[in-house]
Amino acid sequence: MKSSDPVDVLVIGGGPAGATVAAEAARAGASVIVAEKRTGDSPSRAGVIQPRVLELLDARGLMGRFRAAAAEWRPDFEVPIYMYAGLGGLRYDQLDSDFPYALILPQTTTEHLLRAWAVESGAEVRRGVRYAGHRAQGDLTAVDLVDEAGVTVTVETRYLVGADGARSHVRATAGIPFEGREITMTAMSVDADLSFPWAASMQMKRNEAGWILTYPFGVNTTRFIIVAEASRNVPTSVPVTEDEVRESLVAIFGSDLGFTTAHRMSRYGDAHKMVPRFREGNVFLVGEATRVHYPASGIGMNYCIQDAFNLGWKLGAVAVGAAPDSLLDTYQTERFPVLQKLMDDVDTQTSLHFDFSEGGLKLKDFLEQEIVPIPEVNAVLRDRLSGFGTRYPVVDGDHPAVGSRVGQIVLSGGGAYTQVAAESDFVFVEAPDSAVPRDLPSAFGYGTSTDLEGALGHADVVAALIRPDAYVAQAWTSAPTDAEIRTARERALGSSSAAVALEGAR
Repeated sequence: MKSSDPVDVLVIGGGPAGATVAAEAARAGASVIVAEKRTGDSPSRAGVIQPRVLELLDARGLMGRFRAAAAEWRPDFEVPIYMYAGLGGLRYDQLDSDFPYALILPQTTTEHLLRAWAVESGAEVRRGVRYAGHRAQGDLTAVDLVDEAGVTVTVETRYLVGADGARSHVRATAGIPFEGREITMTAMSVDADLSFPWAASMQMKRNEAGWILTYPFGVNTTRFIIVAEASRNVPTSVPVTEDEVRESLVAIFGSDLGFTTAHRMSRYGDAHKMVPRFREGNVFLVGEATRVHYPASGIGMNYCIQDAFNLGWKLGAVAVGAAPDSLLDTYQTERFPVLQKLMDDVDTQTSLHFDFSEGGLKLKDFLEQEIVPIPEVNAVLRDRLSGFGTRYPVVDGDHPAVGSRVGQIVLSGGGAYTQVAAESDFVFVEAPDSAVPRDLPSAFGYGTSTDLEGALGHADVVAALIRPDAYVAQAWTSAPTDAEIRTARERALGSSSAAVALEGAR
């Protein structure tokens, strides 16, 4: 490993969040290095990609490769009916999206695809390199990295990103607290050497002995997620045994389902902790470095990736001089409330999910059979999990569409907004009857659409400016001038003078 000139962004950790931050910053033109201590793959913990993340991947032209990888893994990789707190019947198939399903894919494969995208975007990924500390050095941060041979090199960076997981060393060195509670219960994750015994893609069972979720996880592999009353207080340090798995299957499913051996068995807990801030000077935290919680409904990795999309484009914009450093503070103001709601929601889910008393089981039966099917209830729950319910803060006077997600917009001529977004940063879309000759900078993507009302959910919108992370930066009810469009982009990039100009134009 050789030292070099200062790098714009140094990311510690090449998992889903770290790779996504790196790709987003690099595609904006920043110089980026990812330091990943692993030389091989860790076992796949997460196995589900939620609909909002699928939309974001599509906006980068990546969905083709993700679907192809999922199809190699299992034929029925789309899960249109999902769960909330262990309750079935969540209707993802009714989402207004091109991706109304959860996609089953091992986290290992997701990491491979995201790291490849980061490299394609211009980032350098260094494997077998561990973080050993950092310190401020003028306007830069000096970071010590140690390679497999034990050689230490110091890399100077403008921005350091800790994407090094729940035990983040970057977080500890930066002095950012990690607040919350320790483990109160444990569960088991088992990848059994067993062909999936059912035709349907996912099975759940609960009774007074506990709860099991099971689904096919590759050729001749069945994954079991088990919360057993008999072992929920066993510490994570105690290895899972095959006898324990077999006993849990019999107690909850009524049969061992032919289980004999497993190539991976682990025990994990419900520690519930979060940082009070994501930034300390020029050091940022992302993904599991910011929080740890029970993996309720398989949403943890997905919120990590959404965090990374939010931070990544902003780091890139600041690094190339397109935005002031203050733009990076919006990572906190936008994502911190989202993660607070996520943590509260995990508490809600686990309190309901893991009450196996007689009353708790009757309550779950009632909710699953009578309440979850109510369309309005189903919509609220699926928005929580999918990420569709996220709306970023706006200022008084902004159109209601501002801050909301953008999935797919069909452009005039049959193209798609996401095809334009993959080649641009901000994208401007307007109704054809509002279109006039435009003279916008080359960084803008442009298109016209007769479907803005359907895409944004507001009948009065005739034009919209969409951020790099597929949220509405500005919406207009009458055709804007080129100057107003450029001002809206500058405002979204953190220019206070642009915000004043836009306010005065209203």
